[in-house]
Amino acid sequence: MAAPSPSSQRRSSPSNLLRDERVLQIAGQILFVIILIALLYGLVAGILTALESKNLTPNLWFLQTRAGFDISERPDWYSASSTYWEAYVVGLINTLRNISVGLIAATVLGVLVGIFLLSTNWLVRTISQVYVEILRNTPLLVQLFAWYFIFMLSLPTFQQSVSLPQEGIAIVPLRLLIYAAAGLWVWSQMRRLPPSRHRRRRLYVWGWVALVAAAEAAVRLGMIDGGSTFRFEVQPWAYFNIRGFAFPEIQATGRSADWMAFVAVGVALALVLWVYYGRLKETTGRRAPRPAYAIAVIAVAAVAGWVIVSGEPAPSTVAVTNADGATIILPLEEARAQALLTPEDELLAARDPLLFKLPTKNNFRYLTGTQIFPEYMALLLGLVVYTSAFIAEIVRAGIQAVPHGQVEAARALGLSATDVLRLVVLPQALRVIIPPLGNQYLNLAKNSSLAIAVAFADLFLVTTTIMNQSGQSVTGMVMVMLTYLVLSLIIAWATNRANSRFQLVTR
Repeated sequence: MAAPSPSSQRRSSPSNLLRDERVLQIAGQILFVIILIALLYGLVAGILTALESKNLTPNLWFLQTRAGFDISERPDWYSASSTYWEAYVVGLINTLRNISVGLIAATVLGVLVGIFLLSTNWLVRTISQVYVEILRNTPLLVQLFAWYFIFMLSLPTFQQSVSLPQEGIAIVPLRLLIYAAAGLWVWSQMRRLPPSRHRRRRLYVWGWVALVAAAEAAVRLGMIDGGSTFRFEVQPWAYFNIRGFAFPEIQATGRSADWMAFVAVGVALALVLWVYYGRLKETTGRRAPRPAYAIAVIAVAAVAGWVIVSGEPAPSTVAVTNADGATIILPLEEARAQALLTPEDELLAARDPLLFKLPTKNNFRYLTGTQIFPEYMALLLGLVVYTSAFIAEIVRAGIQAVPHGQVEAARALGLSATDVLRLVVLPQALRVIIPPLGNQYLNLAKNSSLAIAVAFADLFLVTTTIMNQSGQSVTGMVMVMLTYLVLSLIIAWATNRANSRFQLVTR
């Protein structure tokens, strides 16, 4: 057996290992990790010891304790007798309401303002620039205070609510419907004209305007009769006051599942048509109005399902509870006449798949309808308007990143300005827009924790109340941090997926 060479003995000697740069780097990293773990262990142990001395050892058992406080915006199943965990879930639901609606609204508003920033109209472009510069350079917290204390608290009192539309009798002249029908005909004729015949389009528009103006002048001067009128009662669809907003309420009945099956079939057929006409366009170049076809198929399926489901007879009898607390079987109309039906019974006995209830109120509170509190609206408006200013700048930069030759080539093919933006510019601009757009989505999700400034019961405010009552501050803060971390990771994952979808695939 051969003996090891002197050179290998020199390389493996301890003195040579201590001079090896790679060994020193690995040893330094291991030492740093050990010191960091020791410091964290000492810090955590000190915190736990201090909390244990005050009988506040972190745990999760306190979540099963009775909460004992109410929440302004809460589901029907929550009350002061619910547990801390249920209160935490209510706060999470309110936070998700803000984030989900805020992301959609901020994206739509930001894209529109970003397009307006590049408008050839001086007034539209200037207003958009002022909008962006003011909102980007003003702190979000100041804007939330302005939305709540200046806008929301300036609304009229509950007894003097602003209703839309105003309650009363509406009188609609028949000639207005004729004007509208003529306008639809003009619009359909304009859509058939190619973009190059813009003079003919203007002739259609000004001809319709001249016809309406001449007819109205003749009616006002008494030269011709104004025609018949329609009279109908108008009920308010929305109320606005210092307590918030009220809108119509949509309730699902016992037949909504059957109707949704028809809608699902319509959506499936619409997807099939969308794919079919898309492949037909790729192979033959023949264009088809895919959005119109898809919407028409879904609408036909929804209407047909509504007629079929609503045509089924209602149950003849219903089980109700009388004044003595006994359950009896009565005919449906008799139980309804005696006011023995609960709201749940009314939903089960309804013939329509959905019930639309307009908001109604007395002098003190809303009786029906969906109520949105001013705290929620102030927070939502503040987040949407503030974030949309940053999204607008991102969209503007993305559009300007598209080579101008692409726009000129699209115009040379005869595409209209809308088609150029929709089919050529925006698909290419998305490669530049999506990465920074994801950062703004993350900012909106984390900025929603400023709801405490306007007293909206979001995740952070509810958890703060739980910590103050239970003393479990460490556990509460860890739960909040982990929740926001999970939300941020989900948003980042979704934006990364969208970014990979629009990126160019190269070798």
